[in-house]
Amino acid sequence: MTDKSNPSVQIPKADVLALLFQLFPWSQRFEYAPVRDYAAALFDAVPQKAPSESRAHGTSVLQSWVGQTARRRGFEDTVAATFEREISSFPVMQMGPHLHLLIEPDAFYTHLFSIMGLSALGRRAYLSYACSTVKFVERGRKGPGWLKLQGQSINTFGLSRSRMIPYSVLAANDQYAFQLINVDNPGHEPEMLARLRGILPSGQFSSAAEAIKSGNDCLWRHIFDQKLSFMQVDDTDVVHLLIAHLNDDNSWIKRRLFKDCSLACEIIAAIEQLNDTRWRGWLRNTTHFFWGCRDGQLFPLWLQGGALRSCGKHELTVDYSPSSIVDALVAGRIIPNLLLMFIATTMIPGVRSLGGSRHTIYYPLMRHAVCTALRQSGKEEDLLADMVAERLPSAWGHRVVLDESEPLSLLESCGGVTALVHRFGGMTISGASGSLSGFTEDILWSQLFRASGLGEASLSSLQGCGFGT
Repeated sequence: MTDKSNPSVQIPKADVLALLFQLFPWSQRFEYAPVRDYAAALFDAVPQKAPSESRAHGTSVLQSWVGQTARRRGFEDTVAATFEREISSFPVMQMGPHLHLLIEPDAFYTHLFSIMGLSALGRRAYLSYACSTVKFVERGRKGPGWLKLQGQSINTFGLSRSRMIPYSVLAANDQYAFQLINVDNPGHEPEMLARLRGILPSGQFSSAAEAIKSGNDCLWRHIFDQKLSFMQVDDTDVVHLLIAHLNDDNSWIKRRLFKDCSLACEIIAAIEQLNDTRWRGWLRNTTHFFWGCRDGQLFPLWLQGGALRSCGKHELTVDYSPSSIVDALVAGRIIPNLLLMFIATTMIPGVRSLGGSRHTIYYPLMRHAVCTALRQSGKEEDLLADMVAERLPSAWGHRVVLDESEPLSLLESCGGVTALVHRFGGMTISGASGSLSGFTEDILWSQLFRASGLGEASLSSLQGCGFGT
């Protein structure tokens, strides 16, 4: 992925918002409305009428997976049934923040936004996917391995730099515990740090991802909306979803994507073709459907000669067949990439995907690539029709609310989550969204802004994107 940070890139925030409203005309009516209205509109998703057999089955597999995941996490059957029912009846998922603790700003403010939308619609369950194929450090002292409390840097798991830089947080290569070490002032424990230590679980976990998910369960109970049941899933959970598909002969994913590699190759080719368009750089074939995984490190795989193959220092070959892929998933040798995760969780079952500044563009391009491959294959016309006709399959829903204040300090000074939901919910998008640095300092958005000035940036012609309504 291209580095977003570029000191020479700076688009005025007002110009970014104007471009967003131009690219996504359906959102224009929310420009001056309270941001809570925008949130409610995003979460007001309804299932497609008379879906194709492939889509209906994909929804059924997703629904079962959600319930099984909830029960595995210790939710009571009644709560698990609520998660199952709501993902089917109200198909929308927050997919913006990476797998951070809920009190990290990048996650916290987005979850406030989600609460706005869900509460306005009377929902009882909140399902959030968080990418865990990310490393402990994203930049500087930011990322899942770090927290900022009362202006001080906290090493979440007490890991050295050498144990952070090469590894993804899903790596099951050690025992992880919440150490919460103050590296700016060793030995000093601010009051909020002591309070946080009392909330987070004290045990050890097989991966940082499992620790964070467990920690977020505790944080939700102590800090967030008790009227909403919250469940966070990550890429290790998606492994179980894919195994369910690959063991089911009625699954589109098994029948069409993995029985042979023809459709998969068409999707890869459609992504490559985007490099010859104005959307160059937004979506890349960094790895083909899966990452290889060894000793906690991820590496790319390429679909060649009917098998997934690595190159470089890591040696891995997996036959491109359902049984071989299941074996590799169970053994932890491969992890689904972002494209395959979206195919299984949102594209096939028809779930609206909410994401951040890059997701706003690359997710529709993923859908375009899948639809292009379906059209060229001449099969699954019903599924293709479902995807093309789908209303608002994705939207900007991450970092719509963002503030410079540390979340725990803000919670203490403002009287809790309910007060913050009311405070930010009454603002306009412009007032609630902070600096929008994810857009204003991003080289790809800068190029898109220039292209729009030349009349070259239109998404309506892309097959299956569903932007205009």
